[in-house]
Amino acid sequence: MTLAREEAEALLRNAVAALRGGRPGEAQGALEALVESGAAPPSARLLLAQAARGAGDFAAEAKSLDILLEAEPANLGALLMRGAAFARGEDVRAAARFYHRALNVADRQSGLPPALDAELETARAFLAQSGSAYQDWLEAKIAPSLEAAGPRFAEALDIMLGRRAVDLQQPSVFYYPGLAPRRFFEREELDWAVPLEARTEEIKAELEALVASGAPFAPYVEQEANRPRNDFHGMLDNPDWTALYLWRDGARIAENADRCPKTMKALDCLPLSRIGSRTPVVLFSRLTPGAHIPPHHGMLNSRLICHLPLIVPPGCALRVGSETRAWEEGKLLIFDDSIEHEARNPSGETRIILLFDVWRPELAEAERDAISALFGAIDAFDQ
Repeated sequence: MTLAREEAEALLRNAVAALRGGRPGEAQGALEALVESGAAPPSARLLLAQAARGAGDFAAEAKSLDILLEAEPANLGALLMRGAAFARGEDVRAAARFYHRALNVADRQSGLPPALDAELETARAFLAQSGSAYQDWLEAKIAPSLEAAGPRFAEALDIMLGRRAVDLQQPSVFYYPGLAPRRFFEREELDWAVPLEARTEEIKAELEALVASGAPFAPYVEQEANRPRNDFHGMLDNPDWTALYLWRDGARIAENADRCPKTMKALDCLPLSRIGSRTPVVLFSRLTPGAHIPPHHGMLNSRLICHLPLIVPPGCALRVGSETRAWEEGKLLIFDDSIEHEARNPSGETRIILLFDVWRPELAEAERDAISALFGAIDAFDQ
């Protein structure tokens, strides 16, 4: 059937009036005639689906939406209707796929008509409810395997379900391949950790003596001579984060180290990294009340950063990637600082830790020597 333009426009007006008047069957008939004529505008397919749904003709609704989405895969209204149709038919997986696609499309558009707000909220609520139900079902189904496999499998499941991000190593200077991107190493894995923790009180006593004597803490991030200014997210020369060094840039700081003989003795048994003139680094790191170290990445993934908490008010915490741990006095936190990390002291008191770096335990002695030689050569060229 061929229609003149005037006839096609009249059919469309009549269909819209029928829909608004609560006569979906009448609207469906008019729109089907319009579509069959070949003179229908693209919007007619969506109107036809709406009319068919109102008339209870769900097969016609689905057919119209499928044809429309074949031609316009990002048609937001059609995606929302198709999701709703599958939800109505209790095909949860299909509904979730269409609702996810609809929300992705909506996120990339601006100025969406307010009429879609309710449908978008329905999509979000459906995905939240069905996602929670799916996760509960899945975890119950695999509970024996989940318990037997241990934390690595549990983390993989969290990543798959979107509950945890994939935390990547992104060192600012040097990436060594083949080292697992682990946020934290557990104290029990490293044979030197527990003996060092046993010396917390004597290390803390030396720190407190330094503080009482007025030993100078300096900003952790300081401007380098003959280098461009790098404000490091507002931390350059910032007194919120300060340091008192025992080792700095690979050199022992005698005026401080000599006053901490027990601390220096405790360090003798540690595999401190030695990377050119950059490490070892050993310092007392102080965060003032309310201080926040912004998210950042360290320069190497071939070492681990270690925190021995000495003075820790409640609420102080370190986030590494997608995991946050609180500092506890006398309990080491050992982490890969090439993964994004940040620290907070939300309390009204000062937090101080002993900070030092050690080699990654997976590195063979020859690899450690090669890394040290590489950065020694880099330093020599700079000179």
